[in-house]
Amino acid sequence: MQYKFLLQNMSESDQLQAELATVGIHDDDIHFVTERADDFAGHNVHAASIFEERDLIHSSIRGAIVGVFIGAIVSLLAYTFQPYGWDVQPINIALLVLLFTGFGGWLGGLFGISHRNYRISQYEDELQEGKAIMLVYTDNEHAREARRIVEHYHPEAQYLGQDSSFDNPFKSRKVAELED
Repeated sequence: MQYKFLLQNMSESDQLQAELATVGIHDDDIHFVTERADDFAGHNVHAASIFEERDLIHSSIRGAIVGVFIGAIVSLLAYTFQPYGWDVQPINIALLVLLFTGFGGWLGGLFGISHRNYRISQYEDELQEGKAIMLVYTDNEHAREARRIVEHYHPEAQYLGQDSSFDNPFKSRKVAELED
């Protein structure tokens, strides 16, 4: 599971990461998201990967699903009308569906690379204000300890909730476009 915490800034990120390590959460399972890359200067923490920051995977899967449906419709139309005297074979149908699936996934990826991940896009305003989001990947037992530590020793931090590690293509939230 992915657990999210909102931090006022990156000033206590090293200390917070060290405290979470004492309860058994590895450094590799803690990632931070900020709006500016220079916020990580002087901190020994892991920045979120492009897959955690951007909506690349989620949008690619959605695009591929749309591509499957469009490919199926185009294949059905090609089979029904047989344009240009084309004798439609099952391999032609499979290739058409595969072509549209790949194209849909590619277009979805292009959209997703320029937008914030759907899991954190609702916190776009906070990130613009200079705050940071800490993503912790762990089980429920360690998550309870992490939440206790954050609430007890870092009262300015806010628990945002949990989310599945699985990218659900049917789940949707406000998707924020990123600016460079």
